Amino acid sequence: MNFSKIKNITLLLKISSSFLLILGVFIFALNTAQAQESTEKTKEELRSQLAEVEAQIQEYDAKISETKKEQSSLKREVSVLNNQIYKQQLEIKALNLSLLEVEDGISEKNQEILDLDVDLDQKKLLLEEAILQLNKYDKVSWFELILKGGNLSDVLGQIQSIYQLQKQVNTFIQSIDELKENLESEKISLNDKKRDLVRLQSLGSLQRSSLERKKTEKNQLIQKTKGNEQKYQSLKKLSAKEITTIKQQLYKLESVGVAMSFEEAYEKAKFAGEKTGIRPAFILGIFQVESKMGTYIGGGNWQKDLYQCYINLRKRSRAEQEKKAFLEITSSLGLNPDSMPVSKKPYYGCGGAMGAAQFLPSTWLGYKNQIMSLTGHNPPSPWNIEDAFVASSILLANNGANSRTTAGEREAAGRYIAGGNWKKSVAQSYARQVLEWADFYQGQIDAITGN
Repeated sequence: MNFSKIKNITLLLKISSSFLLILGVFIFALNTAQAQESTEKTKEELRSQLAEVEAQIQEYDAKISETKKEQSSLKREVSVLNNQIYKQQLEIKALNLSLLEVEDGISEKNQEILDLDVDLDQKKLLLEEAILQLNKYDKVSWFELILKGGNLSDVLGQIQSIYQLQKQVNTFIQSIDELKENLESEKISLNDKKRDLVRLQSLGSLQRSSLERKKTEKNQLIQKTKGNEQKYQSLKKLSAKEITTIKQQLYKLESVGVAMSFEEAYEKAKFAGEKTGIRPAFILGIFQVESKMGTYIGGGNWQKDLYQCYINLRKRSRAEQEKKAFLEITSSLGLNPDSMPVSKKPYYGCGGAMGAAQFLPSTWLGYKNQIMSLTGHNPPSPWNIEDAFVASSILLANNGANSRTTAGEREAAGRYIAGGNWKKSVAQSYARQVLEWADFYQGQIDAITGN
């Protein structure tokens, strides 16, 4: 048998296999690069469209502000309503673009996680194989190795193989640790995007309701005045009966089961505002939007939706921190922790937020002394609406809402929902909704206070 020929054929096969493997990797990389380029182009187009719509919204904001400075008249009021309607139509368009952007981001993250999972499985298989080979060598003594090696060169070659295997094992272990870390990071990012998706869907529903409200308001104004300025001026003067109706209308925070008259809600917001420098109408706007977005508010249990949720996410220290804080809060209030409602666990994260302000237990404890000093309640309760109003107002003031400017309130509202990511489209959409409700409540407050 011609061993030399066989060796040459084997070498040729190895070279051919390596070439095909390299070619396959190159084609895969090329396709991946093209797909990434296409995805980036789509994302850039979405960002460009969103930026354009955002700029148009700002233009309408400026028009509305300028028109409101004019002397009160029917023409001015119709113009303001028209601009508000156009603006809200643009906001719906912006929301839809943001939804597309987030949905694309979720698909992208899912694929990245899938790729990491595949890579992780492959690395684990390679590690198992390397350890298996290493174990085989471990079972052979140095004496047996020398006897089987034939000559010194072969023995040294086998020793070198053992050394290389050990290096591979260490490399695979390090690679697996890095992949696990990346996988966890990508899953957190995915949950953030899922949360944004839910918020945008809720905001879209709110925005459409707000648009219909403005259209109805405009139609009613035109019908009642018939285009007559004198009729408009007489309509502006509310009767005592109409003022009483506004005072008695229901201010309802559906998600947390809180309902009170508008007058009572205004008094509580006014109290919180006087203590923190926040505009009462802005406080009412925050709570209204929070409540209407609060699909998961209430209905949860601290053990399942807070503690166990963080345990399942392998965040034991966070689980213990929130558990300790929640039990401290309920114990100080003489409440049964198992009967107190918290936010239900959504599909993208954990629940456990308390009351109308929706503060997590550890966050509430951080504000506890400030709330207590302003309300006089010792201890303050997350489930007390006055304490909740004050707690939210402290946070909003810390974020700039006590400036009582549009810019300050917009940033504070954005930070209320997104923290440092307040410039993101979802946070800006939320802020616009809050400001629209604040504008509505300001009109109600002006009516009952005679301003």
